[in-house]
Amino acid sequence: MSQSFLLPSDPHRGSAPLAGGRTGEDADKPQTSRAIDPLRDVVRALDRWMRRRQAITEFTDDPSCILRISLEAAERELRLADGAVVSLGDPIVEIHFWNERLPQASAAIGLGWGRRFGRRLQRSFDSLAVALARDPRYSGVVAVRGHLAFAGVRNNADCQRFGAWFGFEVAEETRPTTLSHRVHDVAEDFWLLALTYTFNPGALHGRSLVRRHDDMWISRARLIERYGAHGEPAKKSA
Repeated sequence: MSQSFLLPSDPHRGSAPLAGGRTGEDADKPQTSRAIDPLRDVVRALDRWMRRRQAITEFTDDPSCILRISLEAAERELRLADGAVVSLGDPIVEIHFWNERLPQASAAIGLGWGRRFGRRLQRSFDSLAVALARDPRYSGVVAVRGHLAFAGVRNNADCQRFGAWFGFEVAEETRPTTLSHRVHDVAEDFWLLALTYTFNPGALHGRSLVRRHDDMWISRARLIERYGAHGEPAKKSA
């Protein structure tokens, strides 16, 4: 799940900030900074350019969806818990957070933000399951991957717990960590900081620059089985 800021280690416990001064569904409404800020303008423009370059698109008309996706080729081989096999080069869906739609955060911490985030994310997965099942563009997809960047100090158990809430599993990286990989992660940390400053500045309070990066996976079949019966909202097509 790239292009993200912070994530709760438990979406129902609310370990991430609650929207300051706003309660209930009002906190779900996108309220990015309206102040004149050249840096934010640059980040927004760069974000749009990167989405076009990476072919990151919407897959549903549901206004509550907080995800976008891109089609990618698997860069590794792995076997998932349900027995699904991902081979090198297989088509997969990469999920990305829709920055403008994430619930706004502030310095205050409470249960509300995590619950709203969890509901919105589950609804987004409902829509994604419908898209995978019905849209011919995704007929060859074998799995869904999210690149998760946890803010602050997190351990592997936190990542696994978060993924388990939504049916994902953490795939341990078996390849050696190269210098280019480390440089990429550092650059991504700075980019996520810029996105947070631009789209969700309240989430910056007390958060470190360094993040833990993990890939989370779920097979196509398991995602459709888990979420496909929950809803109908997926009508985006091109």
